Amino acid sequence: MNSGTDAGDRPRLLPVRPRPKAGETTDSYVRRLARANHLKPSYLRGYLVGPPDYGQGKRPRADRLAAVTGRRQDVLERALVDLTRQKRPEPTKPKRHVTTSADKPALFAAIRRDAEQGNPTIRSLADRHRVSPHTVRLALASPTPPPRKQRPAIAGPAKGRVGPAIDAILDEHAARHAGQLPTVRLVWERLLDEHDADVSYGTVHRYMSGHPLKNRGTMTSQPGSTSGDPLSEAQRGLHVWVFKHYQDLVTAVRREPARHGLDGTFSTATAFVLGLDAGTSGSMLTGFREWLVVRLNRDHNLTWPALVRHLAPSGWIHPLTPLADTEAVITLHRLLAEFFDAREHPDSLARIFRDYQSWLTTRPWTETASPDQID
Repeated sequence: MNSGTDAGDRPRLLPVRPRPKAGETTDSYVRRLARANHLKPSYLRGYLVGPPDYGQGKRPRADRLAAVTGRRQDVLERALVDLTRQKRPEPTKPKRHVTTSADKPALFAAIRRDAEQGNPTIRSLADRHRVSPHTVRLALASPTPPPRKQRPAIAGPAKGRVGPAIDAILDEHAARHAGQLPTVRLVWERLLDEHDADVSYGTVHRYMSGHPLKNRGTMTSQPGSTSGDPLSEAQRGLHVWVFKHYQDLVTAVRREPARHGLDGTFSTATAFVLGLDAGTSGSMLTGFREWLVVRLNRDHNLTWPALVRHLAPSGWIHPLTPLADTEAVITLHRLLAEFFDAREHPDSLARIFRDYQSWLTTRPWTETASPDQID
């Protein structure tokens, strides 16, 4: 075993060294050790892994943990259930051979050829070819292998436990860095340091690999709606990504308005959204007012902030009371989320204006709003 006490990287004894609890996990003990010494759990964990990785999901080394805590290594190994990797027992029977889809026609042909010689049993054929009896029955029934079943993605318990925290980290990072996503290591370290999460690096990697924000292309899949034009499909993917980015920004402001310089009121939230729209030359909110008018079914001469206040649970209240202001902010974010979702669909903008034009043809032109309702 490597001693981990090289001159250039000699583990030092920590000032505060709490005792490990019997049956405790290594990550739990490292977090308690880090908190007691005012260190980040991710930093201490990486230090205990040692060079050259210093983290990246590797297992902390028992000898380094013993050096920083001043405890005997065998004592730590008995107390911490996962400090040392347990050897897997030797399999009692040989592993079943896994056949790829490309090799199955040859396998089925070999099974059918052997079945014609000597009248063997299904079990003997399965043992000879190291497959299941079910595969043998399929081969005897037809020379053409059936298509492989598409299994749903496995959702482990960690998805519900740390999934919302990972989503929040991704939303916040994308909002601050123009849609760019953080690395898996950064997300994993933030989970350890800020959420005190007991999660492995591999779990975070698997969750982010299948996340819609990580795979922008999965958000543009519209079965049966492909145009066959690669440029058109690429533009549609960019279109969906842009609106997803807008939604990430608005979501970040909704969660932490003070961090973005807002006081949480409807006026500052409106000003922020108007600023985003101005930064896109008005393209972000194109169709938003018309979409709100059809939803409200009246007051087509009002601006969208006034329409949002009409759609709030308490309706139009002027001046805004604290309760009405809160309701207006919640309504604004809800309507923006629904509008961005609607804009992701193909030909959404044309549909919005078509619905608005159809609505206008049914309304009398004498309809107007009172002056105090025009925002």
